[in-house]
Amino acid sequence: MKKEDTVKLISAEGFEFIIDKKAAMVSQTIRNMLTSPGSFAETEHGEVTFPEISTTILEKICQYFYWSLQYASGKEQISY
Repeated sequence: MKKEDTVKLISAEGFEFIIDKKAAMVSQTIRNMLTSPGSFAETEHGEVTFPEISTTILEKICQYFYWSLQYASGKEQISY
């Protein structure tokens, strides 16, 4: 996977989550941070620091991004 296809999300404790850019774009806030015009650090480096979000919570957020990417469109059937 190419570096430009990933995003690094950094928790308050400094733990780094490297996830697919498609998954990160589920969040409108992260999408705005990564695609805003200008020379913002997030746009240039493809990383976003969350100084007030703990590692545990950021991990769940990343899991949700992948879940949403796969199932929220309604195209994928969840089997039990």
